[in-house]
Order: sequence, then C-alpha cells, then structure tokens
Amino acid sequence: MLFDCPYYEQQMYPGDTRVQLATVSALNNDDRLIRRAITIYDLARRDNGMVPMNFPTTGTQESTTYTLIWPLMFSDYVMWHDNVEWLKARLPGLNHMMLGMAPYENAEGLLENLPGWSFMDWVPEWPHGNAPDGQRGQGISALNNLFYLLALQSAAKVNEVLGAPSLAAHWNAKATALGAKIMEKFWDAGRGMVADTVKKDRFSEHAQCLAILSDLLNPDQKQAAFKALLEEKNLARTTVYFSHYLFQTYIKMGRTDLFLKRLDLWRDYVKTGLRTPLEAPGEARSDCHAWGSHPLLHLHAGVAGVTPASPFFKTVRIAPNPGGLKWLDAVTPHPKGQIVTKLTFEGNTVRGEVTLPADVSGVFEWGGAKQPLHPGHQTVEH
Repeated sequence: MLFDCPYYEQQMYPGDTRVQLATVSALNNDDRLIRRAITIYDLARRDNGMVPMNFPTTGTQESTTYTLIWPLMFSDYVMWHDNVEWLKARLPGLNHMMLGMAPYENAEGLLENLPGWSFMDWVPEWPHGNAPDGQRGQGISALNNLFYLLALQSAAKVNEVLGAPSLAAHWNAKATALGAKIMEKFWDAGRGMVADTVKKDRFSEHAQCLAILSDLLNPDQKQAAFKALLEEKNLARTTVYFSHYLFQTYIKMGRTDLFLKRLDLWRDYVKTGLRTPLEAPGEARSDCHAWGSHPLLHLHAGVAGVTPASPFFKTVRIAPNPGGLKWLDAVTPHPKGQIVTKLTFEGNTVRGEVTLPADVSGVFEWGGAKQPLHPGHQTVEH
C-alpha cells in the first residue's frame, strides 16, 4: 500500500492518494498498486458510503472532502489504465459512496454541514486546512461543492464507460443542477471570479482552478477566472498538495510556462539539500511527503503532452507544450508498454520522433495541425 510519510503518517489518505497514484502512473505501467489503493478504500467503505480519511488506523477519522476525491481516482483509472473487469467490480461501491452524499445536500442541492474534517489545503490563513465556510456549522463552501461537482462528473463518466448509462444520466443530471447552483451562489461577475463563500468576501486560486477544471464556466467566464488567477493579488494561494490542481489548470489553459516557473519551489528543495518533497512550504512537519511528487505527471501530460485520447488508453494524443524549452525526451508509461517522445523546438516548428506500443494509434497535434500516429516508430515535423 501507499503511505503519506514514513514517520507521522504510515497510512493512506484519499486526497494524498489520488495525487500519488497520478505520480505512479507517470513512473510505471504496472497498475497493481493503483488498483490496490482504490480497492482498500472500497473495502473500508462505511455503511453510509463514506470512505475513511486514513487507513489503516487504530482510530476513526472521517472527511467528506477526501471521500469526494475517491471517485476522481476512478476517472483517472478509466483513462490511464485498462483492467476493465476489476473496475466493474468496484462500481457498486462507487455508486454507494455517491448516494451517501444526499443527506448532506441542503434544500438547494448544495453540500452543507459536512461531517468530519473537511481538509482542503495547508493555506496559512485557513485554520486547520479547511476552506472558508468549509466546516460544519460555518456556512456553505464553494470549494467543497466544486469537489462534489467533480465527483458527480467522474461517477457519470465511469458508469457510462462501464455500460451503466442510466446511472450515468442520473449523476450527470445532478452535476448539471449543482453546477448551476454553484454559479448562482458563488460567481462574482464584477470581479470575474468564483468566490469561496456565499458572501463573496473570500477568493482563492483553489476555486478558480476547480471551476475551470470542471468546465463549469462559459468561455468568457473561464478566461476571466484564469486572468484573475494570474493577476489578482489577494487570492489564497495553493501550497504543495493543491498545486496538483493548479498545474492541471495551467496545462488545460495551454500555459506550461507557468507550470515550469512554479517549479521554483521544488528547485529550492534541491538547493536546501532535500531529496524528497515537503508536506508544505516553510517549516513543514514532514520532509518526505509523497503528494509533493506530482510534477512528474505534469511533465508527461503537460509539457510532453502525452495523454489518453480514449478510455483505457486505447488511443493516445500527443500535443507537446514545451513552455520555452528547446527539446524534450520523454518515456511515458502505457498499459501496453511505453510511449517514447523525442522532440526539438525552434520558433514555431517541431521535429522529432514518436514511438507507440503495438496496437496503439493516436494523433500528434501542433499549431493547429494534426498528424495520425500508428503503432511503432515514426517521425513528426510541423
């Protein structure tokens, strides 16, 4: 199994685990540890659908926000790995967990008064890592509800891919209704941002990232929120863990240059003699915390641009975004072997070589042009 650090937390936490599984996917095409981690939470699932915040443990700790991250592991698996029969066996547990969220929906369908520790990120101004208004009795949190939206979308996607269209339609309908309510309550049109609170008095990088990643915003709103993400001075900033979602946002918006610059934090680790990533900036409790390794995934999926183009990685999309780099040499794991990408960049041109595993095809994209890719070795030039 995974664990989050070798001293304080010799156990798994769902929020940590999702990020760690992404890192494993970037390092190795052996998915046994990934399947094991997802299965452990399934087997430890409570009668009410909640998965434990940490496992194994002698005590009991719950977190609705971390429970909502478990479904995201499923949608990650659907794209990056291919053990379909194993995934089908987990589907009842996934749907049970999603149904367990209903008691925490208020009359408007928004999550409120969540049980347990609704951890979000170690932001210095957020007590105990909770998002503003994120704990029981405090109010309604945009961030908690945005994670619910992502969970609903993930549940819909997994059910659709695994042949359960009626359940997929159910979760999609709930996602559509929840998304509309989030926009009604939290979108600040004047500032072009999603607020953290119903009062619209707190804002964060986190909310802009989750809104963009969930495709909740129309094109104009998305551009406004991303502009605010880059330019607003008074946003709560993501730390090591939540930078995974920030980097996903940069990549989605085509700005890998921002991702590469934000790696200054990791470069500072090296300068101070660290060989493993800290749990949080500054005097961190843990100086060997696995969630800090997520840039490994973003180098593959963002800079090299190697991503699944269809479920179970049956086809591949390679759309490099070098962010100012002059060359890249990537070996990206695939269920059937490795995807090898060797490219050089000069001005607006790219040239190089791509090798795909047997029986895997795809497309290479650059500057609006698309080139079909076949199994085996080929050259690209645009």
